[in-house]
Amino acid sequence: MFEDILILIAFIISDVIAIVSLLAFLFKSKQFSRRYVDVKEAPLHINNTLKDETKRLIIRSLKKEKKYLTFIAKEIGESVAKTKYHLQELEKVGIIGSMKLTREKFFLLTTKGEWCLKAIYIYYPKNNLEKIINSLRIGELKWDKKMI
Repeated sequence: MFEDILILIAFIISDVIAIVSLLAFLFKSKQFSRRYVDVKEAPLHINNTLKDETKRLIIRSLKKEKKYLTFIAKEIGESVAKTKYHLQELEKVGIIGSMKLTREKFFLLTTKGEWCLKAIYIYYPKNNLEKIINSLRIGELKWDKKMI
């Protein structure tokens, strides 16, 4: 009788562990940046631009300083050709600007790009900590119509 109860308890515990493991696996989100979110405050063309992960990586890369194409490509782990294409797309939209000082161009964030960087931190966090911190800042994000 006592052995049967112990066996039953062992089965219940193993079932609970299996269920908890399954739930943890289902709800675990390592790749927050792979999801697509509509940035409600942004115009449609900005919203569509921010859905591309490579463009988000480029914007994050230009956060602190202006950089060369080859340096950006190396930093985000993409080929120079692909990075150049995405930089041209971001420049068309007005998120980044460029300055040609030598043979290569420097790329830097514009005012619109600074706003997009904030939106990326809020809507496309890299990890759980960034998600928690930036969930408190959603009210601070307002699109200025002058940036169109």
